[in-house]
Amino acid sequence: MIISASRRTDIPSTHCEWFLEKLKDKYVLVQNPFNKNKFYKVDLSKENVDIIVFWSKNPNIDFLEEVRNMGYKFYIHFTITAYDKNIEKNIPNRELLIKKFINISDRFKKDKIVWRYDPIILNKEFNSNYHIKNFSYISNALKNYTDECIFSFVQIYSKIKNVFKDINNDIEERKNLINDLKEIASKNNIILKNCSQSFDNIENSSCIDKNRIENILGYKIKENKDKGQRKLCNCIKSVDIGTYNTCQNGCIYCYANK
Repeated sequence: MIISASRRTDIPSTHCEWFLEKLKDKYVLVQNPFNKNKFYKVDLSKENVDIIVFWSKNPNIDFLEEVRNMGYKFYIHFTITAYDKNIEKNIPNRELLIKKFINISDRFKKDKIVWRYDPIILNKEFNSNYHIKNFSYISNALKNYTDECIFSFVQIYSKIKNVFKDINNDIEERKNLINDLKEIASKNNIILKNCSQSFDNIENSSCIDKNRIENILGYKIKENKDKGQRKLCNCIKSVDIGTYNTCQNGCIYCYANK
């Protein structure tokens, strides 16, 4: 079984002690996101868990070390977008995150860490030139420490529709920006992929990536495409153990918090 920890909250940053306790307990009760009165039990024993896929904007390195010491395999999606505090309220500055990313890559090897430049906010303040400059800087810093970068353009969910009123939805400008970012990434030996959006000039990603998982594990797995995700999502099936409205990062574009 593959555990996703988590698309719904930042476990490696703000819920480390809780998660380690659940690993010691060898199970966790997860609230049904569509029915708050229903819970289901997930077996977290090492015999049942093939790998854990973490998602974070500021992971605790000692936490990851402890997970490894407990005998669990994992890899992590580490988001570095470097917006200001008006956008990502509780996220540290870019330089600290880059140093942390490099440290994780050195400790656990670069196949265990994927960079996410996600989401891309394209508007007057964060225009194409901003993203080209910012992406270029981060990409150059991480060129020896990861092999993949995943991005998507911000989605205007109903809960944030009043937050971003000047989003640039011009398809040609987005395609041009993608080409520029793809070229920058390629120069730094990083493969750029898109998450669950359709553009003919970029490959779609698999965030829960069967190939990456099999390479880390050293054996084949049976899981197929996760039909519970969005239509363009290429992820294979996993069990997410997070809970909505528990993330403390304070990102104003977040779909997981009210």
